[in-house]
Amino acid sequence: MRGEGDYRPEWGFGDAYRRFYDLDLGQDYFLVCHGDHRLAAQVFEPAGPPRGSAVVVHGYYDHVGLYGHLIRYLLGTGRRVLAYDQQGHGLSTGAAATIESFDHYADAFETVLDIAQPHLCEPVCVVAQSMGAAVVMQYGKRPGSRTFEGTALLAPLVRPTNWRWNRFVYMVAKRTVASVGRGWVNNTENPEFIELLRRDPLQCRRLPVQWVTAMVEWMYRFETSEPLPLRPLVVQGGRDMTVDGTYNIPVLQRIYDVELLEIPEARHHLVNETEAIRRQMWRFFDARL
Repeated sequence: MRGEGDYRPEWGFGDAYRRFYDLDLGQDYFLVCHGDHRLAAQVFEPAGPPRGSAVVVHGYYDHVGLYGHLIRYLLGTGRRVLAYDQQGHGLSTGAAATIESFDHYADAFETVLDIAQPHLCEPVCVVAQSMGAAVVMQYGKRPGSRTFEGTALLAPLVRPTNWRWNRFVYMVAKRTVASVGRGWVNNTENPEFIELLRRDPLQCRRLPVQWVTAMVEWMYRFETSEPLPLRPLVVQGGRDMTVDGTYNIPVLQRIYDVELLEIPEARHHLVNETEAIRRQMWRFFDARL
């Protein structure tokens, strides 16, 4: 059961962390130096000799501690798993939940891949949720970027939901405040995860306007991208109230050769959806990833 016991961010990584997030999988923990920042990374080993590797890239407000279901699934396929907290998230350094440009997230992703190269046995796939998908997509547009054996994008961020209204709110907010209180919505049908989020000491409780500015700049750049030779697996929930799947999927299909799984009953945080919804994703991955 996740969320049991006591855990404080200043304790960093250790027994309390593993217990609180139910992530005691014998993993190794290390820091990746990226400019002025230290990114908290973890490597998880499968039970037997690894048959490949998977890189996990989390979404906005998230961190590795919330991705136990996905990590366990990937380990069960015989893959070694590399996961890290993005700048300003989890146990990594940086201003909480904000960044000047999404290019900086992509820079950090590239650094993690370079530093962790000795841990990545071939073939290597990447699984990214929401903002993490935006990071992977931005990285993939760079000349010389690494080609992955498989790419899975879960509820990928292009435009957020209700952007017409939220754009107006953003235009007002950026002239008046530095951040606003974070809105809490049920982003999964899994009540255990909703309760964990509310108790999670690594959650940021504010939405920095700077981050929204960076997202908007990236969003408009990405929407005008030329087609790219990538065939990602895309999973989108029909009840997602965080990203606008109805708008985003056609954009992705114009840029990529998308193989799509739509789950009508799923919300946004797919890696922490109900067991039945997760099983649909795992079956989709089993045959394709």
